[in-house]
Formats: sequence, structure tokens, C-alpha cells
Amino acid sequence: MIFSNIEETKKMQINRLWGKISLSECDNYIIEYSKGNNLIVCKKANRITVTYANDSQLFRSVMLSAELISDGVDREICETEQFERKGVMIDLSRAGVMNIDTIKNYIEYMALWGLNSLMLYMEDVYEVDDLPYFGYMRGRYSKDELKEIDRYGLLYGVEIIPCIQTLGHFEQYIKWSDGRKISDTPSVIMPGAEESLEFIDKLLSTVSECFTTRLIHIGMDEAWGIGSGNYLKKYGFENPTKIFCDHLAKVKKLTEKYNFRPMMWSDMYFRLASSSGQYYDTEVKFDDFVKKLVPDDIGLVYWDYYNSKEIVCNMLKKHHELTHNIVFAGAVWLWAGLLPDYKLTVDSTNDALNMCKKEGIKNVYATIWGDDGCETDIHFSLPGIMLYGEHSYNKHVDRGILNKRLKLLFNTDMEVFERISKALYPIENFSPQKRTVLSAKHIVYNDILCGLADYEMRNDELPLLYRKLYEEFKANSEKDGVFKEWFEYVATICNICCIKTDVSIKLCDGCGNREVLINVAENLLPELLNEYSKLKHIHFKIWHKSYRPFGFEIVDGRYGWAMERIRTAIMRINGYLDGTFDSLPELSVEKLPFASKSYFTKHTSIASAFMPKGW
Repeated sequence: MIFSNIEETKKMQINRLWGKISLSECDNYIIEYSKGNNLIVCKKANRITVTYANDSQLFRSVMLSAELISDGVDREICETEQFERKGVMIDLSRAGVMNIDTIKNYIEYMALWGLNSLMLYMEDVYEVDDLPYFGYMRGRYSKDELKEIDRYGLLYGVEIIPCIQTLGHFEQYIKWSDGRKISDTPSVIMPGAEESLEFIDKLLSTVSECFTTRLIHIGMDEAWGIGSGNYLKKYGFENPTKIFCDHLAKVKKLTEKYNFRPMMWSDMYFRLASSSGQYYDTEVKFDDFVKKLVPDDIGLVYWDYYNSKEIVCNMLKKHHELTHNIVFAGAVWLWAGLLPDYKLTVDSTNDALNMCKKEGIKNVYATIWGDDGCETDIHFSLPGIMLYGEHSYNKHVDRGILNKRLKLLFNTDMEVFERISKALYPIENFSPQKRTVLSAKHIVYNDILCGLADYEMRNDELPLLYRKLYEEFKANSEKDGVFKEWFEYVATICNICCIKTDVSIKLCDGCGNREVLINVAENLLPELLNEYSKLKHIHFKIWHKSYRPFGFEIVDGRYGWAMERIRTAIMRINGYLDGTFDSLPELSVEKLPFASKSYFTKHTSIASAFMPKGW
């Protein structure tokens, strides 16, 4: 491959991106670059000409050039940027702190898709002078590491933006004595207090030193119970909206000290104004004093990972009542637990980004949260991020072209990835209205003897479905491609779900049948125990490729708990069979539906002993 009319440093980066593409026999091609107004990639024989306006278009042209070479047909691809900032926000605060090499690799993929902005969501996982407990034993980044990430992003036209918190979501720091001194509630710092502002100033000083950008995300979301804890004891009752706005004004003044241009999550404005306390309340009415208190120069980030285009449209209109400085944040769904939900990702992304184009929203992000222990590996987000790239350069996304590009990079297509959603939710799809739908996570963690999901798992079709899915993903794991190991992980989860649903049915329906119990204790449970051990070791390998070792203790503990309960089940059943126990009362309890405000996607739902009190 010969690159013409491009500087040497850019050649090195382009060569590195070519290394991510599965394409043979392309060495005899000449690619010639020139600056222009739009992205145009044209193939004629063995010569490709690329016109580009900025670095994002330049690096995206690598994938488009590969597509033309792969097709072998002389033609032209013209693309127009639909958004100014198009990027990703990665949650680094739910146990999984990505290692530096993985972040660099991720930046390269973003560059291939023409994405130009990466937010690092860090509640406490960064080094701050004079705050030794801030991020303690959580895998926090040093200042030098943050600077290294920042420099690498600049090489590939990706602006690295700190996404921190300045009010809520500080439970990891407040749990320590140092953090408790500035707390209002167990997760919210004391709004407006001098000590809180000194603390925030230290955070801003750190990120100002480490990042080139002057953009910053200051959080301010989900500040549950603001003004109801230590604030109430110290100052008495105050209107929560006023407390919030007053605190924001003080934080904004601190950002000005560092020449930052802040943005923040918008949900607290809606929650505090809504009679139901809900975010997606399209009938909400904002008081005039609130409208006046929303700064025009703070971007309001409307986050929506669930809703239809009608609700997105109405919510955008409601945001326009507060400001015209709107940023949209959708999602690549990794936080359902253990497996990604590509179906919800694709559906919600298509609806929301099409509406953003229609409404003229200029800045969009895909958030990748790691709720409840970051069980689903960050690499699973890559197909969803590619969908954001396609939307960012095309008014309408062509599914066939998307699949073609996915195959060039991963040797698979979106249909294969979307089958993982069937493994995640085997009976019905997840929806915001019904969050207790049976998920693979709950099957994997459901207690063998006292399972709270046994009622839902008592379905003869589930073992058959999971056996089929296991065979599909086992075959996918044997093909070459980036996701080879990740498909093996999916296959192993499917096999566990297959065996476990079969065991659940047998123990529910045949607990008085000695032959059934003998088969379960001697064959099925030992096989299940072996599969858990296999899953733990695959997950261990994947985790340590992507993340720092901190945080894996959470995953380790969950697998350990599940495996110990299997061993206990074997002892209980064998004890009953040999007469040590005269009954198995835990198996004879009538199974009830999972009717709870707790979600199947939360690990705390696995057994009564773990259920949050009072929910």
C-alpha cells in the first residue's frame, strides 16, 4: 500500500488503522489524499483518491477505502458529517477501570469510524493531590496516565473530555471518613458548602492539568435526596431546586477559574419539577425562576437509553424550554449484566439519532455504563459504537453497508451480535416499563435450592433455546476474528443457562423422585460446576485484557458464591438420598413470580438474603 500526499506522522497512524482490517491482496493500491470540504473516497482501478476536511474524516477514510477494495468495483463514496461532536462516554467507575493499552486500542477504533470525542466518566478513579482515599484501591489513574491518554487521543483526532461529578454519585468517597466530612447524604456532598467547593476545586485542578480540552462534564445527575440529610440538620428545609441551582452556580464559577466550558446531565431539572419525580415526564412544567437559573453557556446533556422517537422528540422540546445548548446521550447497552443487549442498542440508537438529525442537535454521545460490577466487557460495545459512526456520516443508515463494514473489522455481522440479546433475554425483550423480565444474569446467579427466578425458569423451552444458542456461539468462537474469545464467553454462559434451567425444572417438578435427584446430584450439578469454573477462567482472561485487576474481586465473589451453592446443593440432595436429612423443604416451597421493585439485572436480586431491605 502506497500513501501519497500525506505527512509521515499521519502515514504511521493510517498504517496502524489498516492493521485492524481483515483484507488480503491490497498491497498494490495507491491512496492519494487531498484536503476538501467533505469526505469523498473514489476508487479507479488500483488507485484510490481521498478528499477530507479534518482528521476524523481522514481516519474514517481508511475503512471506506478498505470497503472499496473489498468490493473490487470502481465507485465513489461520499459522506457528510451529521453532527459536530460525535463520540463515546465510557464508565470507568463501576469496578472496571480500562488499562491504558485498551483505551488506546479503543481510540483507534473510534478513529476508524470517524468519531472525534471520548468522555472518560470518572467518579473517583483519578489521582487528586491531598486526597489519598479518593479512588483508593479502585484502580485510579495517575496524572501521567491521564496525560498519556490525552496525547494519544489527539494523535487520532479524538478529543478526550473529563466527565466527573460535582454533587452526587460520591458514595465511593463518602464511605470513607474523609468523604463523610463533606456529605449531605450517603452519595451526595454538602451542596454549596465551603468545604465541598474546596474539594471540587481540587478535582477541577487535576483534570485541568491533565487534559488539553477546555470542555468538561460536571455530572450533577441523580443527586438523590439533595438537602435532606446533613444539609437539613444544619440549615433547615430549603427548596431542593433552589439548593441545586445555587450549588450549580458556585460550581460554574469554579470551572471559569480553569477556563472550562461545562456541560451537565439534565435529569435533576426534570425530576425536581415533575410531580412524579420522573425524568421522562413530557408534561413537566418548569417554574420561571428555574428557567432563569439555567445558564446558557452550560450544555444540558439529555440522556435517554430506552424511549421511542416520539418521547425523544417531546423531551427535546422540553429541553428547548430550558436551553438551546443541548447534547444528546444515547447508549450501547452493556449494563444489563454478563451479556450486551444489541437489540435495544440498535432500536434506541436508530430512533434517537434520527430524531437528533431532524431536530438539529449537533453533539451526540454513546454512553457505555458498567452498572452493578461492570460484568460485560467493554469490547462488546464496539459494534454499537460503529452504528454511531454510521449515523454520524449518513442521513440514513444502510443495514447492508453496516454489516459489510462489520465483517471487514470483526468477520461477523450485526445479526450475529443481535442473537446475543436473545441469550440475554430468552422469553421477552427488556423494556423500561417491565424491568423484571427474566435475564441470563439472573439465571446464572439464581440460587440452586432457593432460587427467586425458579417460577420464570420453569419453562421446558428454555433448555432447548439455550442449547441452540450455545451451539451457535460455540461455532462462532471457532472462526477467526476479533470476537473469537468473546463468543466463547457467550457460548459458556448459554451452556450454563441450558443446564441450570433444566436443573430448575427437574428440582421443581421432580423433587420427590429419587431417580431425578440422583441424576441431578451425580451428573447435572457436577457438569454445571465445571461450566462455572470454565466461565470464571474465560472471564478472568477477558477482564485482564481490558481492565486493571481492581474490581475483578466482585465478579470473582459472585462466581464463587454460585459455585459454593452448587456444592451445597449436591451435599443436601445426597444427604436426603442417604437418609441424613429426612426432607428438602427448600425445594417444596411454592414458587412465586418475581414481583419486586428490584431488577433482575441487579446482583442483589439473586437470593432473599441479598435483596435490598425495604424495596
